[in-house]
Amino acid sequence: MQSDASRKFRQLLPLYLACYALWLGFSALGVWLIFAARATLFDLAVRWRFNPWQVRAIDDFGLVTLGLVWLVGILLVEYHLRQGVVKHRLWVRAIRVFIFEAAALGLCYGLQMLLA
Repeated sequence: MQSDASRKFRQLLPLYLACYALWLGFSALGVWLIFAARATLFDLAVRWRFNPWQVRAIDDFGLVTLGLVWLVGILLVEYHLRQGVVKHRLWVRAIRVFIFEAAALGLCYGLQMLLA
């Protein structure tokens, strides 16, 4: 009985290590997304000719809001990836998360290019 548990542990350990390595990578990509979205919000506020006080408020509150969304997002991503290990679908779930973050980054940079 003990050998089955240790064998299962040895099989799942590399997947859990990969899960948390991916999670750290997605968290870093999320920070990059925060700064890209912040720049996009700033560009939109300037483009729409808000006064300087409004632009600063949008920039400051936007950063706080994006940070909170990032915090909730990384918790959800961690849960999603951990469940992927349990259900033997880690790589499919990791690809979904990557596509979502890459699409969000593409949207931010696309808007910045249109506004420039």
